[in-house]
Amino acid sequence: MSFGTIDGMSDEESKSLKGWYWYDWANQAFALTVLTVLVPQLMSSMFELATGGGTEVGSLVVTGDAFYAIILGAASLFVAIVSPVIGAIADRMPIKKRILWVYTIVGVIFTGMMGIAPHLGSGSDYKFLAFCLVIGNIGFSGGNVIYYAFMPYLAEKAQMDHVSSWGTAYGFFGGSTILIGHLIVGETGFFGMSTKWSPWVLSFVFMTTAMWWLGFGMALFRNTSEPEIPRPKEYDSVKDAILDGIKEVRKTFGEIRKFKILAIYLLSFLLFFDGINTIGGMASAFGDSVLRINPSMNFVLLLMVNITAIPATVVGGKLADRFGTKRVLSWSLGVYSVVVILAAGFAPLELEDDHERYDFQYDFDEDRGEYGLTVLYDKDGSVKGWVSKTGDGDQSFRNAFFEFMIVSSTDSDRWSDDDVVREYLNPEQASGLVSKMNEVSDHRFSFSFRGGGMDGSRSVGEEHPTIIEGDLVDWWPNLLRDNLWKPLNLGVSLQWVLLGMMVGVVMGTASAQARSLMVFMTPKSRVSEFFGFFGFIMKAAAVFGPIVYAISAATMGSRMAIVSVLVVIMIGWALFPHIDVEEGIRVANQEDIDAGFVSEEE
Repeated sequence: MSFGTIDGMSDEESKSLKGWYWYDWANQAFALTVLTVLVPQLMSSMFELATGGGTEVGSLVVTGDAFYAIILGAASLFVAIVSPVIGAIADRMPIKKRILWVYTIVGVIFTGMMGIAPHLGSGSDYKFLAFCLVIGNIGFSGGNVIYYAFMPYLAEKAQMDHVSSWGTAYGFFGGSTILIGHLIVGETGFFGMSTKWSPWVLSFVFMTTAMWWLGFGMALFRNTSEPEIPRPKEYDSVKDAILDGIKEVRKTFGEIRKFKILAIYLLSFLLFFDGINTIGGMASAFGDSVLRINPSMNFVLLLMVNITAIPATVVGGKLADRFGTKRVLSWSLGVYSVVVILAAGFAPLELEDDHERYDFQYDFDEDRGEYGLTVLYDKDGSVKGWVSKTGDGDQSFRNAFFEFMIVSSTDSDRWSDDDVVREYLNPEQASGLVSKMNEVSDHRFSFSFRGGGMDGSRSVGEEHPTIIEGDLVDWWPNLLRDNLWKPLNLGVSLQWVLLGMMVGVVMGTASAQARSLMVFMTPKSRVSEFFGFFGFIMKAAAVFGPIVYAISAATMGSRMAIVSVLVVIMIGWALFPHIDVEEGIRVANQEDIDAGFVSEEE
């Protein structure tokens, strides 16, 4: 394949460049399957099942999406702290590939270990998954900091838009390819040998993600050259290397005025990437916790987003060549702002008489003379996939409806793994359930009866996703639902598709052009150090954004947390007029000349 190579390159240079591309292909399996699609939804679902829809910490209400935001922020903290120092060391020693190898192995091991979590009991599963995510993300994110630092050595600066866009496109292609395989296996349950998305299927997904990352990532370690350093340093110990790295970082902070344009850009990047990162990281958890999206639909949609991003990223690179990198990045941020505004207004349509959309659907079986139970989305195949075993949030629901939904051998107010779901209700039991439905509404579920004497009996809990009231910006989703979603008959799944297609068009372009802009204004002599700062900014955003989201969600509701994303994107975007790219390039070139890295003729 010659996709992404550059005319005039030698065979060795092309091979080195393509090795770099293939690493993006490799590790995007983690970025897409683990970080974007599966773990946010899975951890949110595990947390809400364990707690009964959420838990109170003081005056804060922590829901599934808020909990995942906290974990996502913690997962980035380590990388944010160590990236500048490691980058400074890598600029003085030819060890970029060795550092990247260590990060890769750490990420691969803990990605595989995530496959243990689905086999643990409720309450332990989400905690173990959270631990593995924190360590696995250190491997992924820390590795990316070093991986990005290879870019200036792969081609000329004028070709960075091309390199960055094609690297990003390879990543989306690789991530999407394995995600298609995971979707097929998950929806068929190993082609009929198991239930859909069973614990063993999830283990398979995590293990194959780890193997994909390691296997395709080897192309970089085999074929991409270690960047040459004109005057490499040697250290007597690891301690000396770290102290020298810290010294250089402090020196860079002291010289920040010299790189004023780059400093403004990094501040802008911190803000707008905070928004972009939060959208990508929290979308799946928001869909599960707030909108109660069909898990399979969530999976398919995020796959479509990434497939859309493949050609859009390449087109974005060509647009950047024609109209300028900063301008195309600015257009992308405009689209993201519209996405956030719409996302805050997403709302499931009222249930009304739409029997198939209720959580617990009872249909009258004429032959048996009883009502058979169907669970929405067939979640884990039973009531146990929806209702917490011991969580306080579902306590009132269990007290009211336990006797009608679970056949228990004990008098406990919790269900156990040995308890049997009551799949059929006789008319007397159905009548009792309907009476209880009319009495108790302080829960997060919905019931509907069709056929027989109870036909048309329905109940929707006060905390159900279709009941949108009590939070600061709830007027917005209600306004859109009444005047846009309902008249157009756009259910929440179609609203989700609308969001996905918009994000897909700009997601890769924003990432690629942000990376290119950083390369343009970075001295080649200090590329790892500066990309260490770039990594620090990325991870600071990855810490700051989810934590702000979690606090906003816990105090003002999840939709207000979405609005907080818009605010930071807009502030970062507002700094663009102060970013003089040509001046930033001139300062970077002068730094390389002063350092003796290049001659004035170059």
